[in-house]
Amino acid sequence: MAVKHGMSRTRIYRCWVDMRKRCENPKCKWYGHYGGRGTTVCEEWSDFMEFYRWAIQNGYREDLTIDRIDNDKGYTPANCRWVTQREQSLNKRHLPSKTGFVGVRLHSKGSGYVAEVWIRQKNHYVGYFATAEEAHKARQAYLAGVTE
Repeated sequence: MAVKHGMSRTRIYRCWVDMRKRCENPKCKWYGHYGGRGTTVCEEWSDFMEFYRWAIQNGYREDLTIDRIDNDKGYTPANCRWVTQREQSLNKRHLPSKTGFVGVRLHSKGSGYVAEVWIRQKNHYVGYFATAEEAHKARQAYLAGVTE
């Protein structure tokens, strides 16, 4: 079936395709973090034009990314918004940390702490610190300096 909306080469269309792929295609490398753990796309958004209308009415811009407000719920109009990459990194689902701080982990050799940030699917090493608190503060400072 041919695409009839004429938007198949636009960024917003790519956002829609990628969102569905993460949730619906087990061959997608990110499926385990989305569809594999139960994240779904609402039935309404199986139609690109319905997604497009929602996106435009809810602040879509070329420099923003789609973000789920509650990462334990699916992609629905009530649970999604358009945010900067920095805002999204703050809302990212993180694995539980024994340090008590998001993005801070005990160094693999057991002494000291590593702070890191994931932005656009890339890990940014912030640094190595003596305490978890120092690592957390450095990570927060790093995030405050991230620009779009």
